[in-house]
Amino acid sequence: MTSPDTEAVDVVELYVDALADFGNAVRDVAEHEWDLPTPSTEWNVKEVVAHVVLGEAHLPAVLSGDTTETQTSFSVDLLGQSPLASWRGTALKAIEAARAPGIADQIFTLDMGTVPGRQLLGYRITDNVVHAWDLRVATGRPQPVADGFADWLLDFWQPVAAQIANSEFFGAPKTPASSAASDRLLALLGRTPPPASRPSV
Repeated sequence: MTSPDTEAVDVVELYVDALADFGNAVRDVAEHEWDLPTPSTEWNVKEVVAHVVLGEAHLPAVLSGDTTETQTSFSVDLLGQSPLASWRGTALKAIEAARAPGIADQIFTLDMGTVPGRQLLGYRITDNVVHAWDLRVATGRPQPVADGFADWLLDFWQPVAAQIANSEFFGAPKTPASSAASDRLLALLGRTPPPASRPSV
């Protein structure tokens, strides 16, 4: 498959698709699976969901220019009685904010420096797609990252691959399990797919 031009892809709609992918993974979590460990070794299933939901909850404020809030710490209590309902509410507000005219080209000041909206949404796409994969692996339903996400995210992250190894956000890059886009992306971001999730190539 030809790698996509990250500038040509509608990053807002790709973000919406990534939210849906994560939401589908949350929907499939059974009641007895919330405490299972995940490939994000410090977090269980419910904690991964809380982490992503908090990221979406902060996005509207960030896109409006308020970057005073961070998600350095969080509690699963923010999910309330229904993690899926909490995800849905924050996702809908995040989508509304992301679809504001010109968001992808605006410049935002974060604690890491200034970034264009396209890059900011790329971070959120990564969080949703990779943590959806985490949830599916944790609950015994592994599947590869879809090519549309994997190809775009490889283009997004490969230019800064050297920085990923020293990042607090990802594990050290690994050797890909195969040449498939999903395996290459997961390896770049420090993850190893279980054998059942590796596509044939």
